[in-house]
Amino acid sequence: MAGISRRNILRGGMLAATALFTTRLAGTSAARAAEAPLAVAYNELELTGDLRQFPSWWMGGYGWNPRGCAGPGDIARHLKAHCMVIHDNGVPNVLLRLDIISIPRDVHQEIRRRVVDEEGLVAAEDFMIVTSHTHNGLFVGDTHPDPVLVLGVNDADVDAINGTTFVLMDMLVELVRRTVQETPIPATLWYDEGYEEIGFNRAGLDHVMTDVPVLLARNADDGTPLAVLFGYACHPVARPRDEKIDSDYAGLAADLIADRLGIMALYFQGCAGDQNPAEGVTLADAGRKIADTVVEVIERDQFTQVTGPFQNAMTEVELLFNRDLTDPDEVAALAERYEARLAAPGTQEQAKRHARLVLDQIENDTLPTSIPMPIQRWRLGGLTILGLSHEVLSTYHVLLKDVAADLGLGHLWIMAYVGETQCYVGADDALRAGGYEVGWENGEDDIVKHDGASVSYGWPLPLRYSPDGVDPAAPDSAEGIVMKACTELLRP
Repeated sequence: MAGISRRNILRGGMLAATALFTTRLAGTSAARAAEAPLAVAYNELELTGDLRQFPSWWMGGYGWNPRGCAGPGDIARHLKAHCMVIHDNGVPNVLLRLDIISIPRDVHQEIRRRVVDEEGLVAAEDFMIVTSHTHNGLFVGDTHPDPVLVLGVNDADVDAINGTTFVLMDMLVELVRRTVQETPIPATLWYDEGYEEIGFNRAGLDHVMTDVPVLLARNADDGTPLAVLFGYACHPVARPRDEKIDSDYAGLAADLIADRLGIMALYFQGCAGDQNPAEGVTLADAGRKIADTVVEVIERDQFTQVTGPFQNAMTEVELLFNRDLTDPDEVAALAERYEARLAAPGTQEQAKRHARLVLDQIENDTLPTSIPMPIQRWRLGGLTILGLSHEVLSTYHVLLKDVAADLGLGHLWIMAYVGETQCYVGADDALRAGGYEVGWENGEDDIVKHDGASVSYGWPLPLRYSPDGVDPAAPDSAEGIVMKACTELLRP
């Protein structure tokens, strides 16, 4: 849409948006809700109910050429957003989840600014946003990832992508506002975990995720199910790469659960950075298996009750690159490497686009020296929820579960893709080995892999890892920084 400047996502007026809400029927008095220790409100929003409201239909999730749906008829399964507000003695705790590939930092911070600071709907630490990471969703924002790097589009296309981002932000803020302000239903919460295996570790690590967390909200008066929150950890790439809008297996699983149980189902992604559906596992297989597991957990009814009060906290760490980019000599060496890449015959086009970006940043003194990583914790009686931003690899799931066991925490639900998704975050095992996710290969950890994730996300170097033989992780490594922050948040 004309008039939105490239690299200027947060300027300009917000666009009017039409929305298709599905609202649960309350039937509860405000007085009765105020008496209950816990009460819930929840809504579903069909984001792609009318694609014509979006200036851009470019899609994120794959590189390196433009990919977009042709129009309203190209929707295999609608993209949705859900908002669950859990009132703890009248204080709202807001979970917002949506079917989108990722949210960059500036968009995440703008949504927070409007919801928390401008409208005062919820406190910052009590607001958590999670994306499903579907690869057949709309492209959002123009920073990390950068649509020019990923898709090779022009400035007019970037303006249109930003126009779509404005519409989406309006829709999400309205969804939160609507859900926070309506009268909630007195409720009880119940947690259990199921087991399912639909994926494999595409980075060659040992870990394959199998946890299926299930949090069930029941009516406090009669025990009937109201809504269910569930999760898994696997890339939503079960749909073959094409130009159809699709929420992938996560959306299918939620639809199947909702159809079978007659309640709203909300999916939350886990540490899926290195997890893909196994060969031969179709979208239908993956969605059905996850749905079956969630229904089985609910039907066996061996839950742990989850109680208040909520004890929420958030922090932010800085992930360092593998070279010190505050050192002028390192920056000069980096410039030489990217100039050589740009001049080398046979350099792929996306690598050229990325090299130009890095060299422009060096020339303009805007080269990033670290990557911010917000982390959130919600502690309840019987359950702790840990929210990690970015595409976190599965090793963190394993390490954090061990920390929770050592601390005697009980149930820990680890969500990733929380708040903002701007890079992959590997632990030492992946960062030492190299590969697509961590951004280097062939012993060259002083420049990013020419077609790796660091190119699409626009970063100049891989993240820092511990020297060989160092265990536990070095304090300045990505693993050391993340694990220290998470352990501090988890410690009672």
